[in-house]
Amino acid sequence: MTATENTITNPGATVGPATDSGAPQRLARQTQTVAVATIVSRILGVVREQVIAYYFGAGAVTDAFVAAFRIPNLLRDFLAEGALSAAFVPTFSRVLKRDGQAAAFQLLNRLLGLFVPVLALLCLLGVLFTPQIAGLMSGGVETTPGKIALLIFLARWMFPFLLLIALAAVLMGALNALGRFGVPALAPGGFNIGMIAGTILCAPWVDPPALALAWGVLAGGVLQWAVQAFSIRGMGFRNHWEWGWRDPNVRQVARLLVPALIGQAAVQINIFAITRFAWTLGDGPVAYLNFAFRILFVPLGVFAVAAATVGLSRLSERIAAGDEAGARDIFTQGFQTVLYLVIPTSVAFIILGKPICAALFQRGQFGAEATLNTARALAFYSIGLPAMAAVRVTTPIFYSHHDTRTPTWCGMASVGTNLIGMYLLTPTLNFAGLALSVAGSAIIQVGLLLIFARRRFGGLGFRRLGTHALVFSGCSIAAVWVAHAVNQSAIISFLPVSRVIGTAVVVGVASALYIGLTWIAGYRRMGSVYAARLTFWRNVK
Repeated sequence: MTATENTITNPGATVGPATDSGAPQRLARQTQTVAVATIVSRILGVVREQVIAYYFGAGAVTDAFVAAFRIPNLLRDFLAEGALSAAFVPTFSRVLKRDGQAAAFQLLNRLLGLFVPVLALLCLLGVLFTPQIAGLMSGGVETTPGKIALLIFLARWMFPFLLLIALAAVLMGALNALGRFGVPALAPGGFNIGMIAGTILCAPWVDPPALALAWGVLAGGVLQWAVQAFSIRGMGFRNHWEWGWRDPNVRQVARLLVPALIGQAAVQINIFAITRFAWTLGDGPVAYLNFAFRILFVPLGVFAVAAATVGLSRLSERIAAGDEAGARDIFTQGFQTVLYLVIPTSVAFIILGKPICAALFQRGQFGAEATLNTARALAFYSIGLPAMAAVRVTTPIFYSHHDTRTPTWCGMASVGTNLIGMYLLTPTLNFAGLALSVAGSAIIQVGLLLIFARRRFGGLGFRRLGTHALVFSGCSIAAVWVAHAVNQSAIISFLPVSRVIGTAVVVGVASALYIGLTWIAGYRRMGSVYAARLTFWRNVK
């Protein structure tokens, strides 16, 4: 049994002496800061989707916007927030620790000097070739006249978002490596504020109204970049454009970037295929899947991304210091805590999806049929939610060892599985088959990652983590079924409360029961969300 496991199962147990006496408190503060900031950002993200649903519903216009936004967003995920961050953060952390802040800032300048012109050229090419890209994404299928033309029009407006968000992603990685986590975690909230404001202020006045969404995307991109630019400037960074290809550290980033790009390419092919399949199913499926995934992304972002964001930087720091045992403990603690928080959320989305979707979206142009279809997509997506979260927590341990190839191959295997699944399941389950296929591919991906992690790193406590997952699942099913019974009873229907408050009561009942059941099962140090976050890092030695 590892020290981590002994601490969890025996609250009075202690672990060995810390190599850094301030590390647990510092890590706890950083993780809680990221979690709180991410919660704020995700809440704003849900509000953004509510505004879109209210003004445009879940039909042809929303389908066109979602598909149009995915064109620059696919390139963003491909080149910026995913692969570039995975390649940049470990190298930046190593230079920072070895050579100091001035050398790290020089690396940042040289990297920006190399990548910004490349991304600007890609934006220009994207604008020029948007019709061809849109044709590939839609397959030429147009169930509503003008739908593809609207897709092209909006995508061209939104292509500069790629450059803005790429700059924001690089600054986010640098700030995280410098120990500044709150501002980068809040920065996506700026994007959401830009979209909310753009839609509300401009939609009634512009023609077509969907143009307000594109303007909101650009405004949000500027805000997301600006808040981080001001933050890192306050830490002493000054931008001096340099062509840094001869810098060995820049070349190291490039070497790490190539396999990460291959892995990201696989993921983006996945998203591209989902959009194309959904587009060909008529008006609505693209929007249903998008709204469902946005709900799913709240717990995924708050719990898994918060852990992975801090985890990548701290794992890189521990590995650079030669503390492999500390790195393993960080991974195991993070994995268990994410399971504790995500498994009940997954069960709740499967059983209580309809009232949750109704409470969030059913108003304005978003009707009851859209609620039912979104809840159906959410239920099938949620089958894979724990696996999606586990992928986010597992990949940093590879990246921190400068291994981008293993996650890449696992991601490619997952994509292949998803493509086969979509082809087989869509004829029977329609758009819900796409969601189920995504869930299944995530399960395969995390399974492969854990197999390789165990072979390479060992001592990660997977058997104990499996036991924890089974206990959390049993407690979750029991708690949510009771809450579902309360929701179906006359108690809620006769209460003079709104749909939102009624759903909040039901979710609160499920949460309280889950905490109580896990407390009875022996997880007494994880009896609240705060305690769970504290347990996450309390005994990382």
